[in-house]
Amino acid sequence: MMRMGCTILGVLILIKSFCMNVVVIIIGTLLGLLVGSFLNVVALRFNTGKSIGGRSECFSCSHVLSWRDLFPVFSFLVQRGRCRYCSSHISPDNIYAEIITALFFGLITARGLFFGVSLLALPYLIATLFLFIVFSVLIVIFLYDLKHKIIPDTLSVTFGVLGIFSIFFFEWADRVFVYVGLHIPDWSHVLAGIVIPLPFVLLWMISKGRWIGLGDPKLMVGMGFLLGIPLGISAVFVSFWIGAFVALVAIFINVVYKKRLLRQGKKSIMKSELPFAPFLIVGTLITAILYIHVFPI
Repeated sequence: MMRMGCTILGVLILIKSFCMNVVVIIIGTLLGLLVGSFLNVVALRFNTGKSIGGRSECFSCSHVLSWRDLFPVFSFLVQRGRCRYCSSHISPDNIYAEIITALFFGLITARGLFFGVSLLALPYLIATLFLFIVFSVLIVIFLYDLKHKIIPDTLSVTFGVLGIFSIFFFEWADRVFVYVGLHIPDWSHVLAGIVIPLPFVLLWMISKGRWIGLGDPKLMVGMGFLLGIPLGISAVFVSFWIGAFVALVAIFINVVYKKRLLRQGKKSIMKSELPFAPFLIVGTLITAILYIHVFPI
């Protein structure tokens, strides 16, 4: 009888833990939906001279949007992608930004489940909030680079500063990024911000900018500080693998359907300019969540 009681109690504890984890992940995902809309506004208005403050308005009729128009994803679907006041089409970019941010935040929140770490532990929660801030900056870079094919130095520097901050307050404990308080970082982690982008800086110097731009190495500085040398190298490799896969899929679609996917009359997809920052950011996210070591060091 006592054994059965212990078994039932254990099951109840597991159910409670599971439910709490689900609630935490849902909260993180919903927060991502809300933040994603704001990040898209930041990306759209960055370097345009427009303030990111003030009320949101329709880009076509300039009508100030009410709270009913600003529910993430839901408002877009209910209004069928049109403005409620002038019926003009609303760009789907905003809903993409909301979904991407929700996915990022949800995965960041859930990362501890892969390694049996409690999602409610205070060091874990602090690190999760910090990663929300870091990846909010990276998502703005993601959206901006997709649109303009350039990475603003201001955002790269912001990411780099956050990366430097992380080496003094956070560590990878049991393969999970957690808060450990102020400490003296390992020298290799400090050098990671130089080691990771260095080969690409050398390529830029040798080719005088013909082979590679300098924007991606600047982004890798923050990746190095945030991840360290082993994980930083892994993130770069994961980014290249993802980029290669996307390029191959695009080439396949181009061949099968015999369409020109590129604008301005270009005939070959291999001649297109493929922004690499989004792949670096996704590679950083995947590496940070799964603690990927391509070359264990």
